[in-house]
Amino acid sequence: MSKRVNITYSVRFDKILETMGDMINKAYNSDYRPLNKDFDELLASISRKDEKESLQKIQAIREKLVNIDFCLNDSHGIISAYQRQLLQPEENTNNDENL
Repeated sequence: MSKRVNITYSVRFDKILETMGDMINKAYNSDYRPLNKDFDELLASISRKDEKESLQKIQAIREKLVNIDFCLNDSHGIISAYQRQLLQPEENTNNDENL
């Protein structure tokens, strides 16, 4: 599997859910949607008794699932923090006024 790094960037508070939607949509389109085809190809390689290709297909599917899980885990953490922030708006309102 490839290395992963954490990146940090900022978005406006009112754009958090929109940004998470974009991130999840990207994972859906690039990793999740192709899984049907990937599984079909895996099953075909198993039917042909092509063990080498089957192993490669399994690994490719697993990597896509890991990518989806990372995206969902990141989104969960960000939306949870967003939700907590909505419950405590006054603390940060004072800080924002000083910027």
